[in-house]
Formats: sequence, C-alpha cells, structure tokens
Amino acid sequence: MSICLFPNVAYLSETSRAVAIYKALRRIGETPIVATHGGTYEFVLQEERIPYRVVPPVMTPERCRDYVLANIGKKPRFYSAPELREHVGEEASFFRAHEIRVAHIGFTLSTKLSSRVVGIPLSTTHGSFFPLVFEKRLAPYRKDFNRGPIRLLPESWKVRFANWLYSHGRSYTGPFNAVARELGIAPVKSVADLFLGDYTFVTDTPEIVGISTQEMDAWHNGSDSGYSSSIRLIHAGAIYAELFGELEQNVLNFLKTEKPKIFVALTSSAEDYLSAVYDCIQDLNARVVFCTTTQPKRFEASEDILITDHILMPLCDLAIIHGGQGSVQTAIASGTPVIGFALQPQQNLNLQLVENHGAGFNLPFSALKRRRLRARIEAVLSDPQFAGNMNRLKE
Repeated sequence: MSICLFPNVAYLSETSRAVAIYKALRRIGETPIVATHGGTYEFVLQEERIPYRVVPPVMTPERCRDYVLANIGKKPRFYSAPELREHVGEEASFFRAHEIRVAHIGFTLSTKLSSRVVGIPLSTTHGSFFPLVFEKRLAPYRKDFNRGPIRLLPESWKVRFANWLYSHGRSYTGPFNAVARELGIAPVKSVADLFLGDYTFVTDTPEIVGISTQEMDAWHNGSDSGYSSSIRLIHAGAIYAELFGELEQNVLNFLKTEKPKIFVALTSSAEDYLSAVYDCIQDLNARVVFCTTTQPKRFEASEDILITDHILMPLCDLAIIHGGQGSVQTAIASGTPVIGFALQPQQNLNLQLVENHGAGFNLPFSALKRRRLRARIEAVLSDPQFAGNMNRLKE
C-alpha cells in the first residue's frame, strides 16, 4: 500500500511543493507514487527526475489555463459535471489498482470525490487558508471590491462577511455535488470544504499567520460547521520553491549592477495585468527580471529587462507577485520585500500578512495604473525598513 502524491501541475507552486514533499518522504524511507493529469509544469517533475504516471483524462495546456482562470474567478467552474465524473472514475480506478492508502494534493480538486469513492483519507497542503483563520476573522476582504457604497460600511462588517463567505459560500460546488449524489457519497458543504482534506497540513509560520501550533493541533470542526468531514489540522511549516537549476552566465552578468533589481513573477496572470506591470517597469532606473513561463512571448528584453524562467528572488531587492504561498514564502526566505496583486482569496491573505508585518504592499488591481504602482515601487526601494521587516520574517 502506498502514498500517492497527485499534484495539479497547472500550478508551478503546487508542483514545487510536490517535489519537496516527494524528496522529504524519500529521506524517511517512503517511496510515494506520483500521479497527475498532466499539464503546464509537468516538465518540472521531469527535470527533477521524479518518476510519475499520467492518469487520464490528460489536461492540455489550454485546459490548465482555464482551470487557473476558474481559480481567479475568470471562469465559472473548475469542471463540468461530465468532465468531473470522468476524472473521479479514472482516479478511483488508479487508487484501487495501486492500493493507495492516502492521497495527497494541493489543488487537484476531483480527488475530493475520488478519495471518498475508494474510502481513503485525503491529505492537503493548504497554506494559510484554513478554518481557524476564518473563525478568528483574519482573512481580508478584496480591496478591489471596496468601491462605491461598500466603502461606507464599517471595516468590521466587511471582514466578518468575507470570512463567513469563505467558510460557508457554495460557489464552485455545484458540479461536485451533482456527481457526489450520483455516486452516493457525502456532498461538499462549502467552497472552503472543497479545498480542505481530512488531514490539512498548514504550511505557514505561526508567528506570521498569528495562530499558534497548539491552537492548530487542538482545533476540530463541529457537526454544524461548513465542512463535510472531520478535518485535522497539522502544522508542517513553510514549503517553497528551489527549482530551475544553475543560473546561466547571461543572468549573472545581467545582475552585476549597482541599480536596484526587481523580480516580476506573475506566472498565473491574465495578460492584461502582466502588460500593465510591463508598461510600468520599462523605463525604471532599475534592472528588471521578468519571469514568464506560460504567457505569450511578446514581452521584449532590453538592456534593463531580462526575460527568463529562473526564480531569482534572493538576488533581487523587490518582488512583484500575485501572492501564492510558494511565491510569498520564497520571498520571505530570500528576505525580499514584495508588492502583490491578489487574484484570489488565499493570495489576498498571504499578501495581507506580509503587509501587516511591514514587509511589502497588498494592492488592488486599480493600483496598476502607472503612477500608483510606480510610487509603491519607489517606496519599497528607497525605504530600508521593508527589507528589514522581511528579514525579520525570514528569521
């Protein structure tokens, strides 16, 4: 019987976490089976020489892109019911054939149902987005929504509603519950329930998120909660990317400068957001590493702009990111302040925690207007307190 790591390789952050978990399991004598539906960052598993199996249906790069867009609200659902039914059936067959005793994911959401079909526990690495955060009302509301009459509402109301919505809202659950009814298994009770596993590993630092390890270990969900199974929280600590091998000489030469160095990694972004940042940084008196992996290759290099797929945060003075936990933790481990634009609620929380500690800015997309973004970039680069605060988080 085996552990199965089943990453959704539409996401670089999830793929890098699966790599780290695989290596950690190997160090303690476990050899997990790695499976995936394939997709954008499958090449990372290949570069890391990790054996894996592709389970049908295979996700094309276009399908991966749609999945990511659903995650940020640009598409109405992760799966159609027929597609989800196929994913669940193939995964359940795979789990049975390989005698899997526990499935571990990040965001392969179909396994919420396939693990129940087979009767095995589901394990997740879930960052800072877990029930205690909602109960303590730590998750921020989206700053982009703070417009018009909403701006007049008390802050406490907006925060309370946001945290209730994350733990009780039912968006995205329709296809899952339609298939669950067909299969005679427990339905998904909320959007947070969809993302959580029977064992939910909290990959954050208690001092940063503001919740102690003792509180995490002691938490349990009651029968009236917005969750459909008994969830155990387990503190695991930070897991962040250390991928893409040795730096090429042209990259090292580019970074040999007295100018400030900025790392832009908006790898899950819609092209219009990426273009707005690119337009802002083109004439900065700085060296900019513009990280692209899946976006159209229309962004041009110059003397001060390098287009690459290398992760270079430790060598830069500022990172501009969307706020996925992998990116945020890489920035923290590097001591690099961040400016972020959250595409979805978990990113919003990750960035807000950094801003709360004075190590960067969590900005609405309206701030992408050239003047406002430029002012924030200059603030971070000119004030050493941002780097000092990020180094405190690094420690």
